[in-house]
Amino acid sequence: MRVGESPGTDFVRYLIWIVFSIVTLILKNHAASQKGLSVPIVIIFFIIGLVTLFLMIRKYVREEKSFSDTADGFAYSLVSNIGFISLMIIMACLLRIMVSYLQVTGKLPSFQNDDVVSSDQKVFVFNMVANVFVIAVQQQLVQTGFFFNYFFRESSAYSAVMGIIFSGIIAGLISLPGSFLQFLMMMALGWCYALTYLYTKDEKMAIFVAMISAAIGTIII
Repeated sequence: MRVGESPGTDFVRYLIWIVFSIVTLILKNHAASQKGLSVPIVIIFFIIGLVTLFLMIRKYVREEKSFSDTADGFAYSLVSNIGFISLMIIMACLLRIMVSYLQVTGKLPSFQNDDVVSSDQKVFVFNMVANVFVIAVQQQLVQTGFFFNYFFRESSAYSAVMGIIFSGIIAGLISLPGSFLQFLMMMALGWCYALTYLYTKDEKMAIFVAMISAAIGTIII
């Protein structure tokens, strides 16, 4: 595992990545309404979102070089772990579909801060691009990549279990849930992503699963 810097340095740096992801999500949530897109906010979202995403990816790639077990290429890692990754994708998508079905049938309330439904097709396209290629990647770097890079670095069952639990909690919190139910769903999804990361030892696989989950979540809104 990575040889970290002082706990204080890692913690402060981690808070910065959390702020980056939350600010980007807030901008995304304010960029679209039922009436359509707010072009100025959309522009600000992409500028801030892409710049912060670039900084996060660059930092993570640099940190990854300090691992003794640097991840393989995307294609090799995907093929090597295709069974487990497929299972995680199925679990994440089934959870989203199940919650959406219960909401449509009135058995569960709708999420207050979910993507808005609009007759403007541009809103859907924006949400799809923003959720899949910006928000999902940033949040994965926070809740799995940087998280396991800075904390729970010991190779033990206890460290893995506690890491998965807390990673899920962080996933629920940084999604800015509008209800406790939404927090629980995002936490459960976070556990799937954390399991993917720890099983494959490759952040790209966790991001891949999260991107597919985000795409499904955007489509079924």
